[in-house]
Amino acid sequence: MAKYRDIADDIRQKIKNQEYTFGQKLPYEYVLCMSYHCNKETMKKALDILVKEGLIIRRRGAGTFVKDYDPAMDNPVSKFGRGLTAQYEGIKEVTSEVLEFEVVPADEHLSEKLQIDVGDFVYHIIRLRFLDKIPHLIDITYIPISVVPNLKLQHLKGSIYGYIEKVLKLKIQSCHLTINAALSTPLEQQYLGLKENEPYIQEEQISFLSNGSIFEYTLSRQHFSHFEFQTVIVQQ
Repeated sequence: MAKYRDIADDIRQKIKNQEYTFGQKLPYEYVLCMSYHCNKETMKKALDILVKEGLIIRRRGAGTFVKDYDPAMDNPVSKFGRGLTAQYEGIKEVTSEVLEFEVVPADEHLSEKLQIDVGDFVYHIIRLRFLDKIPHLIDITYIPISVVPNLKLQHLKGSIYGYIEKVLKLKIQSCHLTINAALSTPLEQQYLGLKENEPYIQEEQISFLSNGSIFEYTLSRQHFSHFEFQTVIVQQ
């Protein structure tokens, strides 16, 4: 395993064990580098993982601080970016049509998103997801083969997350989610019924395992009229 992942694992565990407590400022970066016998580039990669997981936050001019950690949220991805199968279990029937399934080498864009080397092989998956047999969204997914091996067509028709957790026995930890929109392409027009001048809403999701590895980069595209986002904001 890369050294920066080992460092991220160790700092993550210290946060969970409350060796670093809520609101506490982490040691200066050069102090951490000395403690872990690494250079600034390696430490930056380690801290970037924890920032994306929502465990620490950088404050310009002040340093890096621990965010509030709730052990009950050991799997915060389940609250929003958990996947359709789990999200609608017992509520709606979730089915998938696999439109594309291939293995491709990662380009620079995928290398950056998945934190892998250019040329590393990834699964490229496009699925049309249905709720009660009604087209709901299109998932465009990239998964590193080295992280999720032996992915088969049968897994894509069911739950990829289920395969990861129940078969591979890996723990899904968190996700970094960005919501944006763009005008529809022929793909969304054909499968979601959008017109040429209508937008889709996209959830761009980068998902992490408990060991800090990124296992998924997914673009989920919905018809604009079907999208709804709810949250609760609490004033501190």
